[in-house]
Amino acid sequence: MYRFSIILAACVFATSVVAADFKLYENGRFGYAIDLPADFKTVQTPDNGDGIGLNSADGTAKLSVWGNYLTEGGFSQESDLRKKFETEDGWKFTYEKRGSSWASFSGIKGDRIIYMRQIALCDDAMGNFTFEYPAAQQKRFGPLVDRMVKTLEAPKHCD
Repeated sequence: MYRFSIILAACVFATSVVAADFKLYENGRFGYAIDLPADFKTVQTPDNGDGIGLNSADGTAKLSVWGNYLTEGGFSQESDLRKKFETEDGWKFTYEKRGSSWASFSGIKGDRIIYMRQIALCDDAMGNFTFEYPAAQQKRFGPLVDRMVKTLEAPKHCD
């Protein structure tokens, strides 16, 4: 019976971590959309309408979501520039995967993890999110990253 209780408790905990609530965020300026963790608190909404900054309820994680116009040529060059900014800030990247219209990076700095996702948008723009959190909370925040990667979307049609 004790063993069953432990297994049941582990299953309930795992389900609650994965079953986090999300809210859809749609950016009117750049046209991208993404599901954001519902319990994160908005800490910044820039006047230019490019995105949103949020923190986890306990303040241990930071999430930035934004759009920007390409300044360094094509999508790949702009993606490299964004990664370079973070590298210059001390992040050491341990994971990188790219397609022609998307890129993902993950790295560490001290006891923290950063995950970056970028997608190509209409009108020579890109959509981005950067999620920074304690490495010790990977099991808590990893599923949130997975959901945001899957839901960061460009407009269906460019005008």
